[in-house]
Amino acid sequence: MTMPTAPPLPQALLVAMDFSPSARRALERAVSWAAKGEVTALHVVDTGFAARIEAHGLGEAAATMAKLRARAEEEFGWLVQEKGADVVSPMVVEGVPFVEIVKIANDLEVDMIVMGAHRATSSLEEFLFGSTAEKVLRTSRCPVLCMP
Repeated sequence: MTMPTAPPLPQALLVAMDFSPSARRALERAVSWAAKGEVTALHVVDTGFAARIEAHGLGEAAATMAKLRARAEEEFGWLVQEKGADVVSPMVVEGVPFVEIVKIANDLEVDMIVMGAHRATSSLEEFLFGSTAEKVLRTSRCPVLCMP
């Protein structure tokens, strides 16, 4: 009688990064699994957030987008310095976070999406439509691992 073998670990992983503690745990998990594979760390600069900033008169959308992109690139600079450029490939895009995560996962043909999951807030929008993690879970064609 042969023992069942464990399924192979995913080799191509997309980690959705918002630089929160749960996203960092997701990255650690992905890096530990993909020793010989590829880990792409993706940050999506939320165009909807920038539009809301402008709508409320708190700043221009373009300036907000530029600041958010610069912050993401700075965070990725530290991350690549810590992990190594051969371990993590950073990517920054603009758009609706869950849409871009799923679209890029499909484009890169990843084996799995790994992302942090946050506790539910009292936001009416999140209550009605779900968090980014929930939306990715509902729309992704590949497995999704959510790290608390």
